[in-house]
Amino acid sequence: MLQIQLVIYAIILATFAGLWKIFEKTGEQGWKALVPVYNYYIWLKVLKRPWWWVFILIIPGVGFMMMMVMAGITTLGMQKKREYDLAAACIALPVEIAIIILVIKSGSGALLIAAITGIIGYLTYHTLKILSSLWTNNKASEEGESPTIRSIVWGVLFFISMPLYGFSKLAFSETDEETRIKKGKRSMGMEWTEAISFAIIAATIIRTFFMEAYTIPTPSMEKSMMVGDYLFVSKINYGARIPMTPISLPFVQSTLPLTKSTPSYLDWLEYPAIRLPGFSHVQRHDIVVFNWPEGDTTTANIDNPSYYALIREYGKDAVLGNQDLGGRGVPGAIIARPVDKEENYIKRCIGTPGDTLTIKNSNVYINGKLDSLPTECQFNYLVTGDGVPDVYNGRPIDPDDKTKGYQYDISYKGQTVIDKRLLDKLDITEPIQVIPVDPNNQSGDPKNIKGFLLTLTRQSAEELRNIQGIKSVTIYAQDSNMQADQNIFPSSPNYKWYVDQFGPLWVPKAGSTVKLDTKNIALYRRIITAYEHNSLDMGNGKIFINGKPTDSYTFKMNYYFMMGDNRHNSEDSRYWGFVPEDHIVGKASFIWMSLKSFVPFKQKFRLNRFFTFINSDGLSRSYLWPFLLIIAIAVGYSTIKNRKKDNS
Repeated sequence: MLQIQLVIYAIILATFAGLWKIFEKTGEQGWKALVPVYNYYIWLKVLKRPWWWVFILIIPGVGFMMMMVMAGITTLGMQKKREYDLAAACIALPVEIAIIILVIKSGSGALLIAAITGIIGYLTYHTLKILSSLWTNNKASEEGESPTIRSIVWGVLFFISMPLYGFSKLAFSETDEETRIKKGKRSMGMEWTEAISFAIIAATIIRTFFMEAYTIPTPSMEKSMMVGDYLFVSKINYGARIPMTPISLPFVQSTLPLTKSTPSYLDWLEYPAIRLPGFSHVQRHDIVVFNWPEGDTTTANIDNPSYYALIREYGKDAVLGNQDLGGRGVPGAIIARPVDKEENYIKRCIGTPGDTLTIKNSNVYINGKLDSLPTECQFNYLVTGDGVPDVYNGRPIDPDDKTKGYQYDISYKGQTVIDKRLLDKLDITEPIQVIPVDPNNQSGDPKNIKGFLLTLTRQSAEELRNIQGIKSVTIYAQDSNMQADQNIFPSSPNYKWYVDQFGPLWVPKAGSTVKLDTKNIALYRRIITAYEHNSLDMGNGKIFINGKPTDSYTFKMNYYFMMGDNRHNSEDSRYWGFVPEDHIVGKASFIWMSLKSFVPFKQKFRLNRFFTFINSDGLSRSYLWPFLLIIAIAVGYSTIKNRKKDNS
């Protein structure tokens, strides 16, 4: 850690020492480079850029990218030196070639491959032209192509370029770009570079402080939020969180694109959790996006199950020792992630700070009162019929991954009770599981089939009950008669809880104090150590926090209990516990598009979900057609206005 801090100090010192010398070359006093914020104002003045860019430069994370843009523009104002441009080209070429190879090898999304390859290929072409000028001494080629590559490479490597140009004998003059504009010869490369740079900065500001696009990847929130929903997450409802890891690749969560475990960020510089004022706090039943608390540690080779689940299943020695974990392979290197780089999850808030939550027979009770179920909440139901069933026409849920399970047609006494038509009508998209009478009998004998497990909403369950031939449709609750799941929070023998029989559990509130003992420490250990950064030890029946014996703890943050609406198919707080307030990303607010998977193209679009607002009690009506009508009116008005203008 000390070495990293020294590197950061060296980068800061080199950058602003170089800026001092560049200021002197422009006629400004060098000491102004050391005055925070004011130095940005002078720098913009020197480069003849708008003064209000200062506000962008002081935004954490975004300001780091803006610094690169400013450094790139500064290099254009320096007297040209051929060797520096050639050095930039030599740095750029292997990076460009490596990106092209990675993109092609990934084989993902033909359109994405074409776009990225085209952009990088364009830059590679210019880089090669610059390098060729070294041998041919072709001044025209060098003059025409080098500014683009120079500004990109030396902008990214600002901590090198600023002292390099600052302490050189090169003078600062009118930028090459300004000269080109006056001569009417502005390069296409510079136009694209500037446009893309500011598009990235603008999009990053919107994504960080206002709203972020999100896609529903799993069925844990079905049918409230469906796989294939594309939505916007509002950052302003709860207050935007200042980036905690500002040195990172824009628009990427935790790993570099086209790689499995290469971090997309540097943790050399980390900020504490600071949240701007919002319109409200997280309310019960809000649909919330947050950083997955159990994602703070992961392994390079195994994404699922989590690092902590692997520890529980195989033991710490096996995981840390990188031993072969059977069919899962070796876990690989252990990777610790900052809070804002943990994977994003979306769930419904069920317990707020200070609540006491209990689950009995699948029903949730908050502070002793039965909690209302979401309109589209799902459970696993056991469906049985009269007689011995006949199962046929198996269809994989995902044709490309048959491990995700199958759906079947089912009949009793020659009468079909469940088929593809019915499943499509009720929008039952998850696999059908066969429940045997004797779990130890794997013969496949139809007489050993007790029933079938289907994931249903309450409305779908009621419709199945009305089908002739179906005997019963009942919630398949987990209880003490079933084998205990070691992954259920808090994974302690003192608390034998289940998905449907859970608690009572008090949700911690900032400023509240709880009595601690050797039993309930399992509930709050992770809060005390991982989230609020204290040391905790136990010995001789006593608890030591930060080396001092104690029998109580006062919480520094608020915490929340999150659950998926697909109650039996959701990995949520019942598995990994509380969600700290500094993990909250935003509130799910608006679905702009919704697509089905594994269906013909004409059936792909869920038009009734397009342009819908997300509320705690369900979705609003779709505003797709009003939106299209407004667009049509605007286009028509513009067309008529332009025609009248042309005729006049």
